[in-house]
Amino acid sequence: MKTVSVLALVSLFPGMAWAEADAQGLADALKHQFSKNGATLTIGSATADGDDVVLSDITMKPGEAEPAKLEELRLQDVSESDNGYRIGKIEAPEFSMTKEGKTLDFGGAAVTGIQVPKESETDPVRNISVLVEGMTVGPVSVSEGDAVLFKMDGIVYTSSPYEPGQAIDSEMEMTGVEADMTKLPDPKARAVMQQLGYDMLSGGMSMKGSWNPSDGQMTISEWILDVTDAAALNLSIDLSGLTSEFMQQVQEIAAKQESGEMNEQAMGFAMMGLMQQLSFNGAEIALQDASLTGRVLDFVAAQQGAKRQDIVNMAKGMTPLLLAQLQNPGFAKMVSEAVNTYLDDPQSLTVTAAPDAPVPAPQIMGAAMGAPQTIPDILGVTVTANE
Repeated sequence: MKTVSVLALVSLFPGMAWAEADAQGLADALKHQFSKNGATLTIGSATADGDDVVLSDITMKPGEAEPAKLEELRLQDVSESDNGYRIGKIEAPEFSMTKEGKTLDFGGAAVTGIQVPKESETDPVRNISVLVEGMTVGPVSVSEGDAVLFKMDGIVYTSSPYEPGQAIDSEMEMTGVEADMTKLPDPKARAVMQQLGYDMLSGGMSMKGSWNPSDGQMTISEWILDVTDAAALNLSIDLSGLTSEFMQQVQEIAAKQESGEMNEQAMGFAMMGLMQQLSFNGAEIALQDASLTGRVLDFVAAQQGAKRQDIVNMAKGMTPLLLAQLQNPGFAKMVSEAVNTYLDDPQSLTVTAAPDAPVPAPQIMGAAMGAPQTIPDILGVTVTANE
């Protein structure tokens, strides 16, 4: 609970010349920032200890959720400017705990370069809640006796410091993930994984992206989920209209919903209104097979008492029938050809959306409701295999 509370506190912080900080002023700024996000933060005391600030008797209550409590939190290397505070580092300590025969070993966490605005801050980006320069988590493992059920070497996140008018570049990597499928609690899931040949799953995840608050362009150039001896899935997307003003409006709506001032239906209408500002520039989803497709085909064939080729032929026959419902013959033909190529020799399958010009979100929503068969053409969608 202690570590979860530390990370929860860190996750709500936003991104000058700095001086020695006023401890109580920082505590007040933190409480104000929490309130903007629809949460309540109470702090019993805030005292300076050299360049650090120590917060005591902390209670965090996100909306209607149960409150989380923390006895003490040390904010390291704190400095102050006219419009805000900078926290050099917040650390969550290592710990080990055992419950119901399972042991969690947590290797600690740290967040660096956290900026907390004062109420006088006018920069819209610094007023957005999460703006940090780095984070590390782990290693983490869960074991039962001598058996390791799950492990992760760690998570590393970095972000370029915010400079007005410049894009913020960020990267994240999760490495050394392993999960023992023979220990799954659901016997049916355990049996399926065994038949697929996965007693253990291992892999990692990485992400690279950038956001320019001035013009609102947000690009995820890489979001890879890579599972060893299974497959790698890579997503990229390019959107525009996500300006700092847009993000502030989203924050305000979410805070109202969290505090009960706005119900879910009203929130939905408000978010639909904000979507009018967004445009879609492009996206791609790419699957690189590393034996998963063949394993799934063999599993389905075994379930039906058939051969793999029988399942492949069945899938080839069903694909055109399913795609015919889209009433877009050209797109259906392209997808069918790609699926056939992939099933015959599973290597890669790629879906790319590359419109000639940015497509406004209202146009996409209108097409989805009125003429869904036109969406592939509007977005410039192509589907290819083994290229």
